[in-house]
Amino acid sequence: MSRDVRFIVVSSLLILATLACNLSASQNSQPDLALTITAQALLIPQTGGQVTDTPVPAQTSASSGATVSISQTTNCRTGPSTAYDIVTSLNAGQQAVVIGKDLPDNYWIINNPNGNGTCWLWGQYATVSGDTNNLPQMSPPALPTSKPKPTKTPKPTATSTPKTASTFVKPPFPVLTLVINNAPNAPTDVYANRDSCTTGYSGVNPTWIEHITVTWKDNANNEDGYRVYRGNTLLSTLPANSTKYTITMSYIQNTGNPLYYTFGVQAYNATGVSAKPTWDVPSCP
Repeated sequence: MSRDVRFIVVSSLLILATLACNLSASQNSQPDLALTITAQALLIPQTGGQVTDTPVPAQTSASSGATVSISQTTNCRTGPSTAYDIVTSLNAGQQAVVIGKDLPDNYWIINNPNGNGTCWLWGQYATVSGDTNNLPQMSPPALPTSKPKPTKTPKPTATSTPKTASTFVKPPFPVLTLVINNAPNAPTDVYANRDSCTTGYSGVNPTWIEHITVTWKDNANNEDGYRVYRGNTLLSTLPANSTKYTITMSYIQNTGNPLYYTFGVQAYNATGVSAKPTWDVPSCP
């Protein structure tokens, strides 16, 4: 038994003895008081002489009955924004006890269901049940000091290969290519004359023999020559400065020959050709 406990027991016995004497001297005038003191003395614990204090249960944060259910996986932090460090991650469907609120920032302060301490939960993913009126309004803690970002090692500068200077010199103005059409002038006064129309035979078949002369006026000074056509068929190519062409045609009689033949004359050179004026000549007879 410790000194303090022995002192308390001895003191209590002395008090009881004194009170008993006083009660006897007063001829038992106050029996109720003696009984009361005796009853109080019996309340002194007798557990091996040690006095123990009865603990008072602490008021828990869940006295309000407020709880929160997580609707979507989210982080619980040391304060009401992403600027604060993450304490833990909460999964959808997980529940926790609410111990405080931060209504201006829409945050709830909860007991960390995954460990010790508390953390701040954003109300966007929180469904709160129970009475929250008596929950204390809590002020956000000081923002954590930002951590210095690691310095990146600079990459070595690539050595550029010098480009060879071009020897081309851009002209101060655009170069225009002028194309001039130097096709010769077309002949004029084209005329085809039937000189004669005679008969003959090709085997046993009677034929027509027709002599035609084609003439024109030379209007070109740069032609390489002239081309004479019957319809679209080239009959002959003549040298420059030509003005006349003759032809003899023979064809079997009564075989559906055309009523006339068309003759045309065209000047040409390396650049191009002229127009092709024409003249019609009646066929025999």
